[in-house]
Parts: sequence; C-alpha cells; structure tokens
Amino acid sequence: MITNKEIVDDLNELVKINNDRIQGYEKAIEDTQDPQLDDLFRHYVVQSQNFRSQLAEHIVRIDGLAVSDATSTDISSKIHRAWIDIKAAITGKDKETVLSSVEFGENAAVESYKDAIEKDHIPAYIKEDLQKQLTQLEEALAKVQGLKQAA
Repeated sequence: MITNKEIVDDLNELVKINNDRIQGYEKAIEDTQDPQLDDLFRHYVVQSQNFRSQLAEHIVRIDGLAVSDATSTDISSKIHRAWIDIKAAITGKDKETVLSSVEFGENAAVESYKDAIEKDHIPAYIKEDLQKQLTQLEEALAKVQGLKQAA
C-alpha cells in the first residue's frame, strides 16, 4: 500500500532539486560577466522558486511536511551532484563552459522530473503539475543548448 509518506518523500526530493538549481544559477550569476546570461539565469532562479512553492503546497495538502530548510540540498541524487559540479566548475570560466555546466544540471533536473512522473503512486493531479514544470525545464534546457551552440 502506498502511503502519503512516499509521495511526500518524492516531492521533497524535487524541492531539493529546485533548491540545488537555484543555488547553481545564483553561482552562475556571480561568476558570469554576460548581462544577457545574468537575466536568463535570474529568470530560472525565480522559476525554480515558483516550482518549489507549488511542490510545497502539494506536500502540505497531503498532510506532509515540506523540507523545513528552504536551502536544504543535502541529498545524494544525481541533480545534487550536477549542481555541485556546476558551482565548482563555473568560477572564472568562459561563457561556453558556464553554459555546458548549466546544461548538465538541466539535463539532470529533467531526468529527475521524468522519474518522478513515472512513479505509480504520485496522484494524477500532482503529476499534472509536475508535467507542466517538466515542460518548462525542457524549454530551459533547449534554450541553454541553443546558447551554447551559438557561443
């Protein structure tokens, strides 16, 4: 029998993924000298903050506890490792390197969302929101890939 705890755990993992994404983009903003990239990365920070809020609302609705620390990223998931790599790799790097690192993190985020959506115990109404977030993540990935090719 599937419990709310399993759903909450999966959603909390996605909250943490968005925390990692926020921190990765904030580091990229600090380290890039390109105003166009800064604006784009700020947009993605806000996007992940909105995703995190939606996920937290679902968690609360099913009587779960959302990750208590909004900056908590202490997970062993692939997305966490991806954004940690980004934070380490970006410092002092050129535009193409920054975009390659961000692309890697976005790929990992997309895969994590796809994995969550495939889980049978996630209710359809939550999957619908996850799918909308995934679509936006895929658009972000495509945008980053396009910028990287143009660099």
